[in-house]
Amino acid sequence: MTQTTQYASVLAKIGAERSKLLSEAKLKALAENKSLSEFAAQLRDTSYQEQISKLSLPLTCRKLERAFNENLIDSYIKIIKYSPKKAGKYLSLYLLRFEIEHLKALMKTTSAKLTSEQKLAKIYFSVEDYLKRRTFMEEAVKASTPTQIIHALKGTEYFSPLNMGLKNYEENSSTSSFDVFLDKFFYEKLYDGYQSLSKKEQLYANFYASMENDGFALITLLRGKALNYEPNWLRLVIPQNYFNLNKSTMEALVTAVDFEAAFKIVLDSYYAKFFVKAQNLEETISTAAKAFKKTVNQHAKSSAISETFNIGSPLAFLTQKETEVYNLTILSLGVDSAMKPEEIRNQLLI
Repeated sequence: MTQTTQYASVLAKIGAERSKLLSEAKLKALAENKSLSEFAAQLRDTSYQEQISKLSLPLTCRKLERAFNENLIDSYIKIIKYSPKKAGKYLSLYLLRFEIEHLKALMKTTSAKLTSEQKLAKIYFSVEDYLKRRTFMEEAVKASTPTQIIHALKGTEYFSPLNMGLKNYEENSSTSSFDVFLDKFFYEKLYDGYQSLSKKEQLYANFYASMENDGFALITLLRGKALNYEPNWLRLVIPQNYFNLNKSTMEALVTAVDFEAAFKIVLDSYYAKFFVKAQNLEETISTAAKAFKKTVNQHAKSSAISETFNIGSPLAFLTQKETEVYNLTILSLGVDSAMKPEEIRNQLLI
């Protein structure tokens, strides 16, 4: 079967789904709403209506965010199912990210002694059903301690990264160590998934994978330097494989004496253009993270038509869909906080 034939079904599905994306004008107009009910009413004629119509009143930002994410997950599953087998396997990493967020949330809520009902509210079971891990997740929800969660996940690929985070948790009762090891696990899966693609497909996946993997590594190291983390800890939590970074640069960042020294090294790297000094360290880091996201979204928009019978097409669409959900979440938060429309628009990725 030719590659053109293999991608025919998913391209038809992408065409149908892309026609449902909100226009830039629509997104900007949503910033004018004065309440969440007014905001939700403006989405009645969109693909999000099905999820929003099921929400209980009163509407909250959290409920709307969940509706947006459920819609996003539906899009992921549709595109993955219609994609060629190898491409679909790689694209399933998008769902894996949700599952990893489930585990992070479970570690936090279990440590905080929240109820099972409160834990369940953090999980999108459509993801678990697709990945065929609902039973594992339901057992993890029943756990009363993080250690019991790890035991429930014995035999899964998450056991090792969570077990690595357990020692730090036992020392300082902070669940952040689970987060960093789960993140590292994801980026190792991303790199391995990329390597499993054919050379031809790698050409179209490279931009997305490199920006995500290398961007994460640089942002993590800078944040670690801002928080004065020890070099040995940083070595443990960053990915070990990169696309446009070399090992010597990464080691120099790990051993840099402080944030300023690390920032100078970043400014000599392949990704220098994404980093600009802001008023404080956190703003500098968050601005860089947003710059990475914005550039990836711009690439997805510009390549949506030119990349057709290859993995670039589903990657472009899913990136645009993710960005739309990000923007809708920002809009709902801004409207609920009674921010000025222009202030909300300035936070959008457009």
